[in-house]
Amino acid sequence: MVAQHGWSGARTILVLPLDQYQVFQLERPEGVDESELGDALKWKLKDFLDFSPSDAVSDVFPFPEDASRGRGDLVNVVAARKSLVLELIELVDACGLELVQIDIAELALSHLVEKLDQNRRGAALVHMRGRYGQMVVGKGNMLYLSRRLDVSVDDLHDASQQENAVQSLALEMQRSLDYYESQLGQVPPARIRFVTRDTALPLSSMLGSYLASGVEALEWSDLGLERDIDSRCLTAWSAGLSAPESPDVPQRINLYTEELRPSKEKLQAGTAAILAGLALVVIAVAAGVVRYQHEQLGEQVASREQQVESLQQSVDQLTRQAESRQPDPQVEAALARVSETLIRRQRLLTQVESLMSTATAGFAAPLEALAQQVPDGLWLTDIRLNAQSGNVGLKGRAQAGRLVPAYLEALGKEPAFQGKTFGAFRLERSEQGNWIDFRVATDQSDGGKP
Repeated sequence: MVAQHGWSGARTILVLPLDQYQVFQLERPEGVDESELGDALKWKLKDFLDFSPSDAVSDVFPFPEDASRGRGDLVNVVAARKSLVLELIELVDACGLELVQIDIAELALSHLVEKLDQNRRGAALVHMRGRYGQMVVGKGNMLYLSRRLDVSVDDLHDASQQENAVQSLALEMQRSLDYYESQLGQVPPARIRFVTRDTALPLSSMLGSYLASGVEALEWSDLGLERDIDSRCLTAWSAGLSAPESPDVPQRINLYTEELRPSKEKLQAGTAAILAGLALVVIAVAAGVVRYQHEQLGEQVASREQQVESLQQSVDQLTRQAESRQPDPQVEAALARVSETLIRRQRLLTQVESLMSTATAGFAAPLEALAQQVPDGLWLTDIRLNAQSGNVGLKGRAQAGRLVPAYLEALGKEPAFQGKTFGAFRLERSEQGNWIDFRVATDQSDGGKP
């Protein structure tokens, strides 16, 4: 279709259907930036999701203030499995389209509900799909309620099951309206618009006797359309009723987060980031050296001895040259540098021989785990390991607060950190506001500011 209609490069909204995401109402925490709210709250869903929060992509949209009924400042948290979303992103990219937003079905349909609510007193829409239906109730530009209706179109057509299916559908719709009135404190809409593919089935009259509100088929001409829209395309069509850049839509999400977008290489980095990166490189090299087998260590020792001998020969040659002529300041300086290098190499040789004699891993395993699991955008500036007590303390900086719990969860899967619990955990944004300083420790008494 993209090739046939010349849509290559078109800006695209991807809408997830009901069975590919979950929505929860949670109390909004204080002191969390709007941009980090989704990542912060998804960890509170650990007991409600059937997958790990680290494999979730999330975002939030406001809950209507007049519907909270004393339950505090609530927000709606949307969570979807990251692996599933990545497959859909690859599909859109493979079609040659430019993905700008990942929306959900109920928010997409809420744009249509807003157009139906001309008097701003509330409107309701029921969209019947093949295997289930969806009921959306909103007022103005705010979504108040969305509910899945577990009645299939086949059951409505089956003569032997039609009556039970109609009663079940009506019961689910009435329960939704009752909840809208009793729990959210809103006045139910007088009419419910119905959209289904088979318009020959008189669902409006069949449902009318069971519901307090009137039921009528959606008239597309009331929306200024010359012909009816295929009901299978209703969600996608409704998503296009509000442009992604529109600032006057209070309830909007975008699951196409930065971590799912193609990464862009940064042209510059701060001095702190460079130093932290160099420190991690040193840790990784040290951990790799300690893990070598005794035979490999022996080869390294032999190689170091050859280097020392070569340096000694160079020193002897420079010494003879210096003695054979008048002292040259440049030659003396070069000799001093070579001598200093020789001393460092001899010290290194002594340390390697000590490693061979002790044959112990020391801090190799935890250092290797710390180096391997660190994500992009997070740097360690201080590491403390206590061999006797087993306590661990880490300091560092991160570009975003969500990187710290993700890093700790990844460390927990490493054998060297299994069974360890970080009792002290502090996050604090830097005075410049560019970084988030953090400090974690297994010893709860080891708190304090980062």
